[in-house]
Amino acid sequence: MTDGADAAFRRFVAAERDRLLAEALRLTGDPDRAEDAVQHALARARLSWGRRGADPAVTAADALHDAAGRGGQVLGSLDDRTSPVHVPAAGWRLDADAAATDALARARRRRRLRTGGLAGAALVALAAVALVVPRVPDGPPSAPTAAVAPDRPAEVAVLTGPPRGSLAGDAAFVEAARRADWGALTAPPVAERQVVLATDTPHGRVVLLAGTVEGDMRGVWLTGPAGTPVDRLRPYVPQTLGPHRPAALLVGGPGSASLVVVTAPGDEVQVSPRLQVGPRGTVGRTYDPVPSDGGLAVTTVPTTAAGAGTSVRVLRAGTPVYRAAVAAPDLPAGPAAVPPLEPLRPAAVRPADRLVTEALTAIAVPLGAEPAALEPQLLWSGTLPMPEVAGSVAVVVGRSPGGGLVVTTRAGQLGTGSAGRTVGCGVSTPPGTTDVAGLVVARVCDLSSPEAEPSAEGRWLVVTAPAPATAAAVLDERGGVLATVPLPDGGGTVLLPPGARDVRTLDAAGVALAEVPVSAVATETFGDYGSGEVG
Repeated sequence: MTDGADAAFRRFVAAERDRLLAEALRLTGDPDRAEDAVQHALARARLSWGRRGADPAVTAADALHDAAGRGGQVLGSLDDRTSPVHVPAAGWRLDADAAATDALARARRRRRLRTGGLAGAALVALAAVALVVPRVPDGPPSAPTAAVAPDRPAEVAVLTGPPRGSLAGDAAFVEAARRADWGALTAPPVAERQVVLATDTPHGRVVLLAGTVEGDMRGVWLTGPAGTPVDRLRPYVPQTLGPHRPAALLVGGPGSASLVVVTAPGDEVQVSPRLQVGPRGTVGRTYDPVPSDGGLAVTTVPTTAAGAGTSVRVLRAGTPVYRAAVAAPDLPAGPAAVPPLEPLRPAAVRPADRLVTEALTAIAVPLGAEPAALEPQLLWSGTLPMPEVAGSVAVVVGRSPGGGLVVTTRAGQLGTGSAGRTVGCGVSTPPGTTDVAGLVVARVCDLSSPEAEPSAEGRWLVVTAPAPATAAAVLDERGGVLATVPLPDGGGTVLLPPGARDVRTLDAAGVALAEVPVSAVATETFGDYGSGEVG
């Protein structure tokens, strides 16, 4: 990114930002979300700046609709900023110059992520941007932390000795652990195994072993009640492991559980127990430091019957180097029990219990709540006229512990006994004051064959709206009608027309009632846990 290009970009921001803000406000209906969406769009425009055939205005407009189309789930909020920003008289949090500076910083961070080999999708990049400690939604701000530094700290060995933990001084136990069975996983020779951790926690005994087989780093956790001998500990093979990568595990639960985090000595460990959705629909996490000694942190966190909303972040020399969810092998597998729900709209077809249960569990676990505590409501359910086995879809609403609404859509192709597959279609977070009965939802559910790339034959547009809406017009970016979806029982479905941008609901006389954007296809699960290395 050159100084000349940055100067040209600043002129572009000064000329185009007002138009983008107006469009974002129309799409979101909320000034804070609108401004956050514009900053995301401007950063995308800067990333594509100077590419052959790339029009920054078109790039920004497309990125704006993608960001706003996520229904207000803002992961890279301006409220995460670490220094005061002048609020202009117009009421926006940033003036044009500050907006350009913020967008340039976002673009630089995303470019570093891409060149570091992380996922290049815009949502993942946006989630990575939100690694500065956010304030509690609609509450007092957290203490600021250092922003991501331009240069990534040097890699430091993590899965190495000497052993850490309360049992590290027990030579007999450590030697027994070194010789332990790794289960189905092929283990390195005993002499080449490393006992990284051996400790007792308030919720059980934990051992971490690591080694290399044919150049491949691998390892195993051993867990059990406190005092359990090595040969009776249960093995758990982590999905991701690396010699320089922090490792974490939850022991115990549901309810209170022990979180064990192994890092390089001197690293700072921070923990976020759950995702927060505030009364205005803002989405974010707060991370609090936990004590760490010699590369080991042990703390207590809450869990639910179906999983944990915990995310761990590790800082090295003040710079975040890792952020991810935590494995919890002691927690039951599968969705939690959900009481039967009566649909708020006159749906002709009741959804499979599995569909509703999985939809609610997918939002309840990140929020650190049991599904029933979300005051769940089934807004609408319907069918997807798919060949061979018909599909079904459910739109479910819950209320987060922070007061905001969480609207989730889930689709499935389920046969006898609810066997088959289901997919999440995305989550939106309207303000808590929103009238649930008046919600208009336009979501894309991708049920393309798992063996094939996403195709037009597998992407379904799901629309539900309150009476007196009887139909919905699917619009392109110019407002042209691509298709009309009948809403005979409060909702309807249609194969997604190419170029679909917005949905306009209509009454029986064809009079327009409301217009909402078609939410982007969900590419990331709800929760903002992080995906591993972040810099």
